[in-house]
Amino acid sequence: MYRTPVGNVFLETPTACLMTATPQRIAIPGGYLPPPTFCGTSSSGPVAIGTVASEIVAFQKQYQGDSPFSLTTPNPNYAGSALDQGVAPGGWMYDPNYRTPRSVEINLGVQREIHRGMTFSADFLRNVQTHYFLALDENHTGDVRYFNRAGAIQAIDNTLATCGVSSIQTGISAPCPNGNYVDSNGKNRPLLISDFAGWGLTSSADFGVTCTNPNVGFGYPCAFPGINPNAPPLVFIKPIGRSVYDGLQTKLADTAQSPFPGVRALNLQVSYALSRFENSGGYTPVNALASDQDYGVQAIDYANPNRFFGLSVLDRRHQLSFGGYADLPGGFQLSVMSHFWSPLSTSLVVPNTNLGPGEIFRTDFSGDGTVQDLVPGTHVGSFDRGINASNINRVLTDYNSTVALNLTPAGQVLVQNGLFTASQLGVGDALCYNNPNNLPVNSLCAIAPPVPLAPPGQVNLSWLRALDLKVAWSYRIREGIEIQPSAGFYNLFNFANFDLPGTALNGLLTGAAGQINGTAPAGHNVDRVGVGTGVYSLGAPRQLEFGLRLIF
Repeated sequence: MYRTPVGNVFLETPTACLMTATPQRIAIPGGYLPPPTFCGTSSSGPVAIGTVASEIVAFQKQYQGDSPFSLTTPNPNYAGSALDQGVAPGGWMYDPNYRTPRSVEINLGVQREIHRGMTFSADFLRNVQTHYFLALDENHTGDVRYFNRAGAIQAIDNTLATCGVSSIQTGISAPCPNGNYVDSNGKNRPLLISDFAGWGLTSSADFGVTCTNPNVGFGYPCAFPGINPNAPPLVFIKPIGRSVYDGLQTKLADTAQSPFPGVRALNLQVSYALSRFENSGGYTPVNALASDQDYGVQAIDYANPNRFFGLSVLDRRHQLSFGGYADLPGGFQLSVMSHFWSPLSTSLVVPNTNLGPGEIFRTDFSGDGTVQDLVPGTHVGSFDRGINASNINRVLTDYNSTVALNLTPAGQVLVQNGLFTASQLGVGDALCYNNPNNLPVNSLCAIAPPVPLAPPGQVNLSWLRALDLKVAWSYRIREGIEIQPSAGFYNLFNFANFDLPGTALNGLLTGAAGQINGTAPAGHNVDRVGVGTGVYSLGAPRQLEFGLRLIF
């Protein structure tokens, strides 16, 4: 399947195929190459790379022919070149006010020797990190605070003209007579919000260009163009993230010689941590790895990056670990290590509807221009931290009855400015998202989508449980030479583990298996920890390892 960069040309231009069947334009001196045709099938499916090899080679030669090596030719991927052409730079840029992330940690603890060789310690820790990197659009495209009424009116007029009608209501009530808007069967259809958005009644982030630039845009501002209508989206990495860790960490350690018959020496440690880890989250708050603050991630909310500050999706409330070893008679040694950790958390996110441009009218609940927002009233890491499998349907039912089929802030702005009525935008129109019989909708469907309820038996995220055991025998051949055969049992009791970072239950509320509103016990296997490479991996099914060590 062709999904990754191929050859030097795509390493330098990684947006050639953004994802399966989603081609992107490639910048060359003086303009762009036509989008590649080999990113997927005509039905948006994946293709085998071998079947399009000749097309890839031809595209690479075309790129090289149109981009000859020159020490004087401007770099088309340079941010300044992109801005001159009215398009968004291809990558993130560092904010000029760069600051190195920093942490302040406070540790208050006590340690006491219970008796000879046995100590107990307890520490309270607080770690506050500031200035970790969050990326956000400095132009705030799509933000309802920067609505451009003139641009919105121009987009509406152009849409109606393309449809061939003189009023919004006529375009909604009957198929467009001009034949420019058709359904999947090729028949004329009424207007939808995506049609108006296609003419600029949306965020300029939908196009990644300056809408006022006639060469790449419309020649007039988009309805939600951001602070500067003459600039495209400008994503900068800013040192504005914040996280807080509070934890009580305890440890009991014991070292003893001949503590009881049959044991020559014993070393044992038991530790327990009760903790809480909160942060600003990241633009993909349902995935622990994709919202890890150490990597630098997009902010969830561009207007207020800390709006959804809450429990990190890497938070584990309880962590119990113990381990140690015992020297036994006859040169044998027994060692054990075990972890029992409480579940991770995840966030409740309303998924992108994938209905075309104008997503700010469907899943931008805060009006900041980002889409696929958290369920209103929740924060980062709300699932398995107050909301869980037993009460998630109450939360989803409340969302479906109060938020779904209603206007987002972007839609409210259109109504407040007298450009549309609430009924024209689709308020309360259930047929927008549930229309199996293809009945006439009679609205633009610029409303929030409902989400499926969780099935009976919906599961929570799981605890991590593992106990490893190793038995070794030391045999001295002569002075200075010793062999040590061993046998190790990783996850000795073969605990079934689920929901490690990267493969945990997902908070994107699609209702599919693997999501927090679509996973009964049988479906949870999609997030079960597998054998991986076959070499020891935490939480993997039981593995047996034999070893032979030569010590000299």
